[in-house]
Amino acid sequence: MNHTFKSAAAFLFATITMMGCSSSKTVVYDSKWNAPFTYVNEANPDQMDQQSRLRYGLINDDQYMFITLKTRDPNSIKQILTNGLRLTFSPGNVREDYALVFPVVTRDDKRALQKIQLDLPNSLTLNRMLEAFNKEALWKDRQGERFINLVDNQTGIRCQITLDENQELTQQFSIPFERLGTTPQQAGVVDVAIKTEGTGGFGSGISPNISVGMGSGGFGYGGFGGGGVSIGTGGRNNPNDRTVNLRLQVRLARDSFREDLR
Repeated sequence: MNHTFKSAAAFLFATITMMGCSSSKTVVYDSKWNAPFTYVNEANPDQMDQQSRLRYGLINDDQYMFITLKTRDPNSIKQILTNGLRLTFSPGNVREDYALVFPVVTRDDKRALQKIQLDLPNSLTLNRMLEAFNKEALWKDRQGERFINLVDNQTGIRCQITLDENQELTQQFSIPFERLGTTPQQAGVVDVAIKTEGTGGFGSGISPNISVGMGSGGFGYGGFGGGGVSIGTGGRNNPNDRTVNLRLQVRLARDSFREDLR
């Protein structure tokens, strides 16, 4: 009897330990249908991740999934600018991961950012860095991982990061279902994971042939005014670091108007 009790207690302890170490809980999210040419207005974030203070919203049509992320939290902004985000897509019930890293923060970028203080959002250095970030992303599919040019838009994938006068960081993504090898009707749902880059996958600090951010040559290491946000490494266990680890099960929307006409 005593042995049975000990076994049960050990099992309960192991279960609690595993629960405490598990990754973030998957959140079910109902995507909205994107009426033609209105996604910029309709994709306003309507949910918020409490850990990272990152607000998010998703809509789709029959060709694209649109994702908008916003935050005013200084620590979340620091995490994104110094690490980038990795978005992973698994369409349907088949585990087929596609991944996008944006912004791509190189090791040289990271070292440069650690030595400056950014006067958000008026830093010329920051503006140039964001402009550079908007030119390239890292995409992974069945053919492997590769850098994609966001300017010529040959892949159909669009990514943009901005910081407005209210110190709100915005990231917008447009992902063609064709790149995911599916359609909304075929997939039904898409699992989307949004994580701070460096928590898995490609690894922290991308090292491409050409630095797309500030680079080792950089734009200077000088300080920029007071009242800025200090960009440093921080620690992964520091709750103020606002590490992003969001898991969504996105239930794709359908064109109900078109279906009603059938």
